[in-house]
Amino acid sequence: MEILNFELYRPTAMELWIQAKFEEGGIRTPEDLEDLDHIASLFDAFIAYTEGETKVIYDEDGDCLIFLNIHMDRYEQRLAFFHELCHPALHAGNQRELPPSFVSLQETQAGLFQQYSAMPLHMLRDVMAIQNQPPSCYRQIAEAFGVPAEFAEARLERITRRMNQERRDRNLRARLATLPAFKHGYSEATTKLLVQLQRQTYEKKGATSQR
Repeated sequence: MEILNFELYRPTAMELWIQAKFEEGGIRTPEDLEDLDHIASLFDAFIAYTEGETKVIYDEDGDCLIFLNIHMDRYEQRLAFFHELCHPALHAGNQRELPPSFVSLQETQAGLFQQYSAMPLHMLRDVMAIQNQPPSCYRQIAEAFGVPAEFAEARLERITRRMNQERRDRNLRARLATLPAFKHGYSEATTKLLVQLQRQTYEKKGATSQR
C-alpha cells in the first residue's frame, strides 16, 4: 500500500483546533504527548491518580479533575486520558443531569477527540514521512504514539476514508466542469448539491457492500 497523500486530507474543525492548542503549548512530537499533566493544563484541567473509576469531576471552584485509574496499563491510561480530556475541552455540565441523547452526542465527540489528540494530524504526517511507512504498518506507527495497534488502525482508516471521499469529490467536480451546462454556469450551490448527491450514492453503495 502506498504512502498516504495528506494533500487529499481535509482536517475537521476539531482537529485544527486541537493542533493549534498543542502547538501553542509546545506539543509538537509524539514524545511531547508523554507529558499528560502538561497537556491537561492546556485545557485548564488537572490529573488525579486513583484506584477508583476513571472520570471527570469539577470541584467547588470550577476546577476540572481528570481521575485516572493507576492499575491501567500505559496504553489504556493514555487512551482514557485523551477520551476524558474532551469533557473539559469541549463540554459543560454534569452528564448525570443531561438527557441520554445529549450524553450520547458528547461520548461520540469524546471518541473523535481521543483519536485526534492521541494521534494528532501534524505529528502523524511527520512520523509517516520519517519512517516511510505505508498506512498498513499499524504496529510501528502505534508504537511511535504509544497507543494500541487497533487504535492506530482505526485512526488511519478514518483518514483514508476521508481522503478517498475527497478524491471522489475532486473527480466529480472535474467531470462537471466538462459538461456544456456547467460551462454556461452551474451555481456554486448547485455544484455543492451535485457533489453531495454523488457522495451519498457512494456511501449507500458502501453500506450495501458491507451487509
